[in-house]
Amino acid sequence: MKFHAKATLVPVSLALAAASTLALAQEEGAGAGQGPGVTVVQLPQAEPTVETQVVVPGYPQPGFDPNGHLPSSSRGTTDTSRPSDGFDLGRRSEGPASVRGSAGGSYVVEGQFVPESHSVRRGDTLWDISGRYHTNPYAWPQVWALNPQLQNPHWIYPGDRIRLRDPNEGPTRGSIGLGARQAGRGSRVPAKTIFLRDLGWVDDVEKDTWGELVASPEDQMLLSEGDDVYLRLSDDHDVAIGDELTIFREIKKVRSGGDPKGELVTVRGTARVDRYNPKTHMVRARLIESLDVVERGDRVGSVVRRFDVVPPASAEQDLEAKIIAAIYPYQLFGQHQVVFIDKGEKDGVKVGQRFFAVRRGDRWVQQLGGAGKLATLRPRLQDERPAQVDAPKFGVDEELLPDETYAELRVMHVRERTAAALVTQAMHEVERDAVLISRKGL
Repeated sequence: MKFHAKATLVPVSLALAAASTLALAQEEGAGAGQGPGVTVVQLPQAEPTVETQVVVPGYPQPGFDPNGHLPSSSRGTTDTSRPSDGFDLGRRSEGPASVRGSAGGSYVVEGQFVPESHSVRRGDTLWDISGRYHTNPYAWPQVWALNPQLQNPHWIYPGDRIRLRDPNEGPTRGSIGLGARQAGRGSRVPAKTIFLRDLGWVDDVEKDTWGELVASPEDQMLLSEGDDVYLRLSDDHDVAIGDELTIFREIKKVRSGGDPKGELVTVRGTARVDRYNPKTHMVRARLIESLDVVERGDRVGSVVRRFDVVPPASAEQDLEAKIIAAIYPYQLFGQHQVVFIDKGEKDGVKVGQRFFAVRRGDRWVQQLGGAGKLATLRPRLQDERPAQVDAPKFGVDEELLPDETYAELRVMHVRERTAAALVTQAMHEVERDAVLISRKGL
């Protein structure tokens, strides 16, 4: 007998349904104790990994920014593709404003309004006071000008009363020195007044010399502010405890037209007398100010450094002067640099007098001497032939041209035969051989 197998086709959906029914039946049977079943176990979810930061005592904690306390202009950066400096515009030097006043009385918010005066507290300086009330620490010379009782702006003491503005002005917000309304100036300081600290002079150095810096208890060759020094004075000079002496150094001898004008002297600092032995004329002093390094062998004199407050003054006669020296060995000078001229008190020069740098001629033509021959050739563009050039036409009798003023200088202090002047304005550089003219009445 033969049997023929027949294929039976079962739909997929029915097969899946049967499988799920079978699995359900097995689970129910297992729950009723009718046979083994399948148990589904839920695995717990993995917790996120937390990195442990190790803090070593004595070292910065993670995330510490060592430049966080610095202004943006002082912070280091490794990203050179973009600028990171905002120049800290609008920053103030004294930090957040504070409120002061008495119980039940009026109060002042510092930095918002300018009171008539300020009571000095421990640690105050004119720089801080000016920045606190006028939001401009560089305006401290104007504040000093309002207080003639201060002989030295570096020495103010707790309890001193500092005038901050003219009493006739209202307590407006401070803007002194910013080109706006200037608190307290009024008629006390004329317009265009210059404040300049002494830098040096040109004169006979021997008459200003009282002694010499001979030694120091400090174990260093170069001395500066805060160091103690020993001074030896000549027999004909005496000092008292608390006196201030100027430390200076002669640089070179200065001549003008073959006539010796003296020695160029640069101021190095100021020393305050702490001890003095009148028998040996030895002085123990402390450097309370230093402009440059102070060394053994520097000279000492009574020419105490001061601020020259110089308003403009008209000249009483016509004068012509020349630049004979400068503190630094520059050949060209610009605005706000100090030079020394060969005219002084004997020539009628006075403090505040103005000199004008003048020149005559064509500046471009005058500078062709060092430019070479090719500097005077101009290519001929309208000619088809190659390498055709033309020589530009120039040259005229310079005596036919007028004098042109290109810089102004203000005399800051005067010696017998020399004077120090500040370049207040300059259209271009001032050469050492510049001609300086002062006109009567200007």
